[in-house]
Amino acid sequence: MKRLERLGEIANRQLSGLEAKPELLARIRQEAAQRKTVQKTYWKPVLACAMALVLLVGGLMILPKEPVVTDSLITSHSAGVQNTEVPAIGDLPPGSLNMTAGVSSRSDSLFAPATGSTFPLIIVDGATYRLLTSPNGISSGLLGDELGTVSEFNMEPALGSGDIISNVVGQGETVCAVRHMNGGMVAAPVDGNMRVFQRISYAGKATLGSETLADTLCSADDVSWIFISGLGTVSGGDAVELMSILFDCAEYQSTGMSGNTSMQIGLNSGLVLQLTADNDCVSACGTWSCPEFFEGFHEAVGY
Repeated sequence: MKRLERLGEIANRQLSGLEAKPELLARIRQEAAQRKTVQKTYWKPVLACAMALVLLVGGLMILPKEPVVTDSLITSHSAGVQNTEVPAIGDLPPGSLNMTAGVSSRSDSLFAPATGSTFPLIIVDGATYRLLTSPNGISSGLLGDELGTVSEFNMEPALGSGDIISNVVGQGETVCAVRHMNGGMVAAPVDGNMRVFQRISYAGKATLGSETLADTLCSADDVSWIFISGLGTVSGGDAVELMSILFDCAEYQSTGMSGNTSMQIGLNSGLVLQLTADNDCVSACGTWSCPEFFEGFHEAVGY
């Protein structure tokens, strides 16, 4: 076996006569460079994976045995937006339900929907009262004088001829006034509960004789707040003052009920009156024009 130190001598003798041309030399260098690049590229992902594994193991080693509980920085609320414009109103007497308890939005109408050709109502001596969806019942403390009993149950009340006619209150049932309402509300049993009905226009009739707007609603002093959808709420003494302006300045326009904007009047008793508003007019029992009221309302809410 030949000694390794004579390798250079052996190579020169065996490869004598061979000459590396520039093209071959360039090719050899190119292939060598490519092999070096491949080797470097191959090791990059391997090294990255190794580093990630080290960090993971290290992180697990320093985790506490028990989770650390901290106060949440996020406050959660139930779906839907709570209306904060309307102040809390006085509770009804014991045994009564608050008028607003079942109302999801102040823009929703409190009037009961029609069931058939007309809505549920009572006609008492020519004055029409429409059933309100809330409250589901009121206590005897809110009941005034007895107005009589239903003399005729008729699914088409406009065609009836009795003193007290209804399409929802049974014949023979007693109808009562609601205290402090100036004829703006009555109460009668519906499905076993004493329900509230509000004065409205019906079949081309609104006010009777010399009645004023106040006669179909309430006393200004009994008002706790006034809400108009899209504008806001006025409460307390400002609401009483605005209601006085409405009663003093409103001018009767027609027997119809117009307007698509909800207006509600909260009373100290907890009951709520439903009206509509549009073009400086309010409607419930007839339509009444009162620009002074709306000017004062805009000023009060800063709108």
